[in-house]
Amino acid sequence: MALIDRIEDLIKSEINAFLDKAEDPQKMTAQIESELQDALAECRSTAAQIIAEQKGLSRQHDDFVKGIERWQQQAELAVSKGRDDLAKAALIEKQKLVDAQGENQKQAAQLEDALQKLNEDATRLSNKIAEVKVKQQQFYRAQNSAVARLKVRSTLNSEEVQNVCARFSQLEQKVERIEAQVESYDLGKNDVYQEFKQMEQDEKLSEELAALKQKMSGKQVSEASTSAQ
Repeated sequence: MALIDRIEDLIKSEINAFLDKAEDPQKMTAQIESELQDALAECRSTAAQIIAEQKGLSRQHDDFVKGIERWQQQAELAVSKGRDDLAKAALIEKQKLVDAQGENQKQAAQLEDALQKLNEDATRLSNKIAEVKVKQQQFYRAQNSAVARLKVRSTLNSEEVQNVCARFSQLEQKVERIEAQVESYDLGKNDVYQEFKQMEQDEKLSEELAALKQKMSGKQVSEASTSAQ
């Protein structure tokens, strides 16, 4: 059967080998899935036809069984009536039905084998379809990731972004210059502050020195007065 051969080719096909050689793996996976889906649909359709034929053969089988039993009864009746000629004729008809029944059983067995094979193939095709869908998802994620990375790189390399970065660099340099200027002002203020602080310390020392001199001078006058007495 052409269908069986086609299904076998699809089932035995190495999907990875196909995809490795494909220029557009994502497109190839979609094509492979479509072929597998078509084969699975055809497989199920053929299985439905076989089941219908099996039902027809089953009805024929029942008819053969009834016919064989009926001709057997007719032969027995003819013998009981002494009509061997009619008994032989009935047995001949019975044998025809027995032969037809045998052919019916052969066809039923062939159909059963074909149906079992189709069921196995349908399962294997379903597994292949699931495998292809996984590959499709992998390619989809990889493509989205690649597109996103390309978009980011394109954005980073765009003239607008470069201009913005340059503007930020200029602003950063300007801020650094302002900070340096502020620091220079702070340095000047620190020098003045230190100078005033030093003057305050010097004035305080001068006052302490004057007080000490006055104290010493008073002490000397007191001692001289005491000696004169």
